[in-house]
Amino acid sequence: MEISKENWNKFVLDNNGSFLQSWDWGEFQKNFGRRVFRFFVEKSAPNEAEGLSWVAQFIEIKLPLGKKYWYGPKAPLLAKNQQPIANSHLEEFIEKIKELAQKEGAMFFRIEPELSIEQLNNLGFKQLSYDIEPSQTLILDIIKSEDEILAQMHEKTRYNIHLAERKGVKVKMVSTGDADFEKYFEEFYRLTVKGTGARKEIRHHPKDYYKKQLTINSQQLKIELFVAEYESKVIAVNVLAIFGKTATYLHGATRGEHRDLMAPHLLQWEQIRYAKSQGCSEYDFWGIANQYTQDRRKSSWEGFTRFKKGFGGREVNYIGYWDYPLDKKWYLLYRLVQGIRR
Repeated sequence: MEISKENWNKFVLDNNGSFLQSWDWGEFQKNFGRRVFRFFVEKSAPNEAEGLSWVAQFIEIKLPLGKKYWYGPKAPLLAKNQQPIANSHLEEFIEKIKELAQKEGAMFFRIEPELSIEQLNNLGFKQLSYDIEPSQTLILDIIKSEDEILAQMHEKTRYNIHLAERKGVKVKMVSTGDADFEKYFEEFYRLTVKGTGARKEIRHHPKDYYKKQLTINSQQLKIELFVAEYESKVIAVNVLAIFGKTATYLHGATRGEHRDLMAPHLLQWEQIRYAKSQGCSEYDFWGIANQYTQDRRKSSWEGFTRFKKGFGGREVNYIGYWDYPLDKKWYLLYRLVQGIRR
């Protein structure tokens, strides 16, 4: 049975799903050369309204030696009235994914579910000791007025926003159709690789990954490039995703010089203002470190965690990523190699 893009996205949006489970994100992954698999189950219990019970979108990730695995970011997504999910539904999900994943030669499949650790352990899932996408994040309520949002920020953050304005930092959004997009995109990638990425030893995606990502512009999902300039020089660049009522700060890069101008503070503030103008109610800062963070890189995240917390918001903690091994010998070898590399 087929499902339309419209019905898929409607279910994801109606059930507070992530843009990573949107149809558009799957199409972007296809454009990047990856295979995408979508699963869904319709409600079948008596007295249930018609519709879907759950959906899950997986991306096939290739590994050396011809191996591969399936990655389901923020999946599976359950209908609100299906939570907490019954064991029968969970087993149904596993069997449905397992059958095709094995047929396609996947070594394992990876999910980030809204389930209990006990359920996952009992069913044979293995927890990762590091994040793929952030398991702890900070979400700011932006339904409030701009004055109210500013008032709840840390005094120093508010000061730095106004400082950047006084010093002459200018912020603008650049879209792929703009005449100067290529110039700003090249600067974004240069700063990603040689600026923040080099200073913080942050892994980055291939250049084409970011460029294709920035072409996403549908009715449900938009990804935009925001630039902060000083005296016609780019000093900070961010990527912002808007899906439904949620704006998500995906990527950021800054120049080492002119750090005293506090451009990243003003850049975030202008993105928050833009998100409000687009009808968003939440702004997701996309990753912090707190007492629940398992990743060994936690200490290196203290700086940007402090920066993000200055804007206010509430901390949200997810269960993290879990693998279901299909080829146990190769999976054990894979985990050993990953442990050494990290």
